[in-house]
Amino acid sequence: MMRSTLALLCALLSLNTMACDGLTLDHVWLRQPPPASEVAAAYFEARNYGQRALIIKSVSSPDFKSAMLHTTRVVDGRAEMRPQGDIMLAPGARFSAAPGGAHVMLFGAQQRLQEGVSLTLEVRCAQGTPLRVALPVLRDAPP
Repeated sequence: MMRSTLALLCALLSLNTMACDGLTLDHVWLRQPPPASEVAAAYFEARNYGQRALIIKSVSSPDFKSAMLHTTRVVDGRAEMRPQGDIMLAPGARFSAAPGGAHVMLFGAQQRLQEGVSLTLEVRCAQGTPLRVALPVLRDAPP
């Protein structure tokens, strides 16, 4: 009994450490919002370099009160934001969060968001430790 419990625990721990294995985020940035704005938008490109499919479940940042994945869709000629939902990435697949499409909405900044400040973005997969990356504040998209 003890041996099977230990084996199960080891298997679960290895799943946690492997959950986001292979996930990379590039071109991560936050568009500098107007001074009085209480929300900001961040963008990134995700790619699964791993051997297994990944599911991005959510995003967060210790520098904001809350964060949500959103997507922008045009409905009857009007742009509407909606929750993005899970992002499934097969091995080798990419997902782009870019202006006019998917993005991270960030609410309640803990500091002034001015160009040159670097914050943190956390991406959570279906299981495991979140992937933490630098989130620089920029006026315009990086080249």
